[in-house]
Amino acid sequence: MLKSIFQALALLCMVGATSVQAQSSSSTLIWPMLEDARIDVSVDKPAYFAGDTVCLSIRLIDSTTVVKATPMLTIEGTTFKSTGSNTFMAVIPQTVTPESYRVSIKVVDARGQSYFYETNCFVNVEEYQDVEQVNNYVRMGPEAGSKNPRTAVPLDRGQIQNLRVIFERDSIRERMGPQFVTIRTTVQSGEAIAVQTFERRVLTFKSCGNSNRDRVMFTQYRTAYGAYAAIRPEELEQVHLQLDSLPNWAVIKVNVQPDYTIKIGAYDRFNSVTYYYRVRGPRIETRFVLGIPKVLYDTQAQDTMEYGKTSAMMRFYYVNTISGYRFPINLGVGTFGVNSPIDVGVGQGGFAASIFLDVVEIIRKFGVPFDMKVNAGLELTPFFPIKRKSRILLNAQVGFSI
Repeated sequence: MLKSIFQALALLCMVGATSVQAQSSSSTLIWPMLEDARIDVSVDKPAYFAGDTVCLSIRLIDSTTVVKATPMLTIEGTTFKSTGSNTFMAVIPQTVTPESYRVSIKVVDARGQSYFYETNCFVNVEEYQDVEQVNNYVRMGPEAGSKNPRTAVPLDRGQIQNLRVIFERDSIRERMGPQFVTIRTTVQSGEAIAVQTFERRVLTFKSCGNSNRDRVMFTQYRTAYGAYAAIRPEELEQVHLQLDSLPNWAVIKVNVQPDYTIKIGAYDRFNSVTYYYRVRGPRIETRFVLGIPKVLYDTQAQDTMEYGKTSAMMRFYYVNTISGYRFPINLGVGTFGVNSPIDVGVGQGGFAASIFLDVVEIIRKFGVPFDMKVNAGLELTPFFPIKRKSRILLNAQVGFSI
């Protein structure tokens, strides 16, 4: 009896020494009986995926000792079945958590005594890491966005505060693995100038059908990938964009694409989706416009007058609530024909009203990217100079609004 206890303690010491070695697909144990019995445990592949079959072999080397060895694996629902002389087979469940699982063996010696040992042989279960097509599982909510910036969906500020990127996890195909996603949100002013850019990295994956299982997988992914440590469990389902301080009639561009900094697939520039929204503003906008007019026609041409090279108008624009574009005809009041905005006197310009056809606004509607601060076109101006006859002028004008 004392001898058997000594033998078991000696074997445990040797197995403990092997357990600190690197993970491998085979392991050799020394059986301390009257003669040495080395037990070699090996699996057929260095890595497996969920649903794969593991083929394991146990071989006694240089021994005449009769022992029976049975392998065990700490994966729930996995049992090795004998397929022949010291060969075994087991199927890895579809719900397995990807990681390395140590193979243990139960050894029964010739006297019927049982011993359990942890080997240095591992079954390495890896995850599938294919890149799913983003448009298969990504949508916007609660309002669907436009794929064209010219038809950006207009929303009021309350609706924009609720914008979310929603992941339809059930639409991710089987065996695609975790999907690492970059959400890039750009806010452009009405003048087509980028004023804000936000970027979020999140992940999602096909639901396991069990909330506890989903939580385990989420924790594992978040721990394994440092860039994703800050994400929250609810962001597996949807990500709140949290936009604020938005200019009137700004365009919000939301781009969603795989995060290729995680090396899970080749870069595909077509695998992305982009949505556009527009921030509703007031239907009437006012701008102060400095212009350089050129008089083309004067109804009081016989009353000669030297016109200055400057006009200064407060202009009123009607804005289309769907497109966000200004109506090309606007109204204005201010000074005209002066050498500076406030240089008004006898023979030095006067006050005027203005009906202005802005050609730049017309061109902009066809997708030509003009700065909204620039305006140019034709102007019909009822003009009231100081101590001169009132008249109506037809002008060409280039201006700049502030």
